[in-house]
Amino acid sequence: MTIKTRGPAFVSGVALLTCLWIGTIGTSSVLAFAPGEEAIASFSTKNQISEQLRTSLSKKFRKRNRSVRNRGDLAAFYSERDYTPVWVTDGRLNMRARKVRQELGNAHEFGLNPDDYKLSFLTDDNASRIEELAHAELMLTQAALTYIRHANGLRFDQSKLSRFLDRKAKPIDATDRLSALAKTDDPVFYLRAQHPQNPQFKALMSALAKTRVNTQEPAERIRIPRGPVLKPGMKLAQIALVRRRLGVPVLNDLIDDRVYGSRLEEAVRTFQKSAGLKPDGVIGLKTRFALNAPKQNRYKQIVANMERWRWMPRDLGATHIRVNIPEYKVRVTQNNAIIHEERVIVGKPINKTPVFSDTMETVVFNPYWNVPQSIIWNEMHGRIPAGYEGGVRNGRMWIRQLPGPKNALGRVKFLFPNKHAVYLHDTPSKPLFNKTRRAFSHGCMRVRDPRRMAEVVLGMSGWSNRKVSSSWNSSNRQEVALKTKIPVHVTYFTLWADEDGNLQSFQDVYGHDNRIYAAVTRGVDYANARFPEVREKKVDPYARTAGIDNYRSNQRTNDWWFPDVNNNSYWSGRNTRTRQNRRVRVYRNRQRRKQASFDNFFGLF
Repeated sequence: MTIKTRGPAFVSGVALLTCLWIGTIGTSSVLAFAPGEEAIASFSTKNQISEQLRTSLSKKFRKRNRSVRNRGDLAAFYSERDYTPVWVTDGRLNMRARKVRQELGNAHEFGLNPDDYKLSFLTDDNASRIEELAHAELMLTQAALTYIRHANGLRFDQSKLSRFLDRKAKPIDATDRLSALAKTDDPVFYLRAQHPQNPQFKALMSALAKTRVNTQEPAERIRIPRGPVLKPGMKLAQIALVRRRLGVPVLNDLIDDRVYGSRLEEAVRTFQKSAGLKPDGVIGLKTRFALNAPKQNRYKQIVANMERWRWMPRDLGATHIRVNIPEYKVRVTQNNAIIHEERVIVGKPINKTPVFSDTMETVVFNPYWNVPQSIIWNEMHGRIPAGYEGGVRNGRMWIRQLPGPKNALGRVKFLFPNKHAVYLHDTPSKPLFNKTRRAFSHGCMRVRDPRRMAEVVLGMSGWSNRKVSSSWNSSNRQEVALKTKIPVHVTYFTLWADEDGNLQSFQDVYGHDNRIYAAVTRGVDYANARFPEVREKKVDPYARTAGIDNYRSNQRTNDWWFPDVNNNSYWSGRNTRTRQNRRVRVYRNRQRRKQASFDNFFGLF
């Protein structure tokens, strides 16, 4: 059969088919938005988004400008719900997505950075392509998951900032958290519940809200210049500056603003208490420094302390012991009530007390002191002093101090086994507890009244005060296993809210605030580069020169191989020990003067 492609019949046939085709298109275009077909069109869009989600989360999908973080967590979450979208309905972002987007934009209220959640791609308008809607769905879920991780203290590993920060946040199940977020009727409430809910964190939130308004310094910043110590009743021109700085105007025009009155004294005492100073109403050098400190420092301090609370366990325990290093205090808490509080001595800045949590298991009366290797070689120089015993075990030297009144651990120690080998204990150096700044130990925490501490701790295991006194007065070593294990939290909070909700500030003795704030805002690498940690010099106990005083560098080999009875060394016929000892004394006296000057003038700053 042959079809002619030319002639009137062919032309008329083509025209007829064209008209029918155009009519079909017009009819279908009209019926596409008929009421009965709207649900079908919506269902089709939903299926297309689901297929796009499946494709985007597959291992083969790799596009440079569409990289998806946490791909495994997102794939597990969407596969459980058969890749049904959460934030897209009828071809646009639904109301739940708008609420979550607004909440992520308000992350600064919790000390977080909204820029970490990349919300610029989200719009309220309909997307032109299905893949754009699927990408918005994925990015919002990813942003919500990142926010949940940050709220639970998983922004970064704090141990990378310092080897003395040894508290890790508890891992979370990303699939469970995202599923709960998708099912909840109030996603904003769920996101806010991810943050710590204790009163201290809420007090920091309130202080952060007030501080953010006034983080910018005024055009005319009020500074208190150096001058004499200002006391109540004095009349000086600087007192007028103090009034302006603290916002204490003169109520009566007949009173000179240069007079240090009672209202100003009350304001100064309140400020000193909030700054961690002695509230005596006297404006000395330390109070001047605190008054002149920029307001931005307060904001950084609040953000750093909020981040610390995210690392803390959400359940501290109905009964627990908490040591706050910057405050130099230990507290025993039972059912949210403090039943015992005492002063402690913590580690020096070069021998920092680590921040961690563990469980107290044992109390030891009349303990031995097992000297650490660093002290054996750096301070004892491998020699066994009087009142100590030692030897070599497994090729390693050991020294321990016998129990007694001069023992470095005193009469009792409280053990909570940890890899840092630190604990709470007594000390014979009682006068040091009268110091304001009590960072004197090698890392352990010394308690001012360990007897009362033993009565409280052992009382929870059924011991009476009389039984504790009997063990205390005995000269025999006694190790007591606690029937009730007590959680111990060694913390580092430079801000703490009192019963009235007012924040008290403490000295950042180890400089952790700067490291944490830098890591929060700029990253861990920047924090380590900007604030490097001063690490203690390691000692090789097997070196030939181990145990020799570092200051006597010219005599190390001679003293090691040829010691004499009078403890003097000679080299080339000359007595160099006297000269070296004199150099040591001069050096130590110089360092002692520097330290005294630092303690007197900059002890709290």
